[in-house]
Amino acid sequence: MARAGFVSVLGLGLSVTLGGTVPGGVAVPGIALALAQDAPRDWGRDLEWFEQAANAGNAEAQYRLGLFHDKGIKTDADPRAARLWYERASDQNHGPAQFRLAVMLRNGLGGPADAARAAGLYGIAAAKGIAEAAYNLGVMFEHGEGIEADPAIAAGYYKSAAEGGVGQAAVNLALLYMEGRGVEPDRVAALAWFTVAAVAGTPGAAQARDALVREMRAADEAR
Repeated sequence: MARAGFVSVLGLGLSVTLGGTVPGGVAVPGIALALAQDAPRDWGRDLEWFEQAANAGNAEAQYRLGLFHDKGIKTDADPRAARLWYERASDQNHGPAQFRLAVMLRNGLGGPADAARAAGLYGIAAAKGIAEAAYNLGVMFEHGEGIEADPAIAAGYYKSAAEGGVGQAAVNLALLYMEGRGVEPDRVAALAWFTVAAVAGTPGAAQARDALVREMRAADEAR
């Protein structure tokens, strides 16, 4: 079963982290409404409020404004502007912004590529519990992209990502167990991780699991 590439979009919701003010007590009318998950969406209005809050220095608003420019929501897609706002939010230790900035650095979006810095940011985001960051960092360690290849470290990050719900991380970890790269060869462990991936609905995982079960049964019968 082939390994998949990088994850570029967070699979987690965006938490509401501010009320109606930004650092320094500067009031930004409507910002809490713009951040609310269940509020009726008026993207043009939200963009205006996020711009006010972002320029006032709020990290969550800077991150959201980065998403607007990244995805072209109510404005033209602008990778350079997105990267700038992610950078500002990242400087304030905003985890999802650090993840998105790492994606842009890894792929050379909105500016020069910098795989080594991307790996560092993925590590910071992974330490904050962002499973997609742990998965991407696992891929980089497995293949030596921007950092020295180390399948053992890759296995640890895949395990963390898989436990956080990234099905493809479970597949990649299972393949490492099958190949004995970075871990001791262990088909039982591989079967367990293929099963985790299959339960998560990862494409191809159920077929890989079933094929491994058939191999293991055939090996037992041949003894």
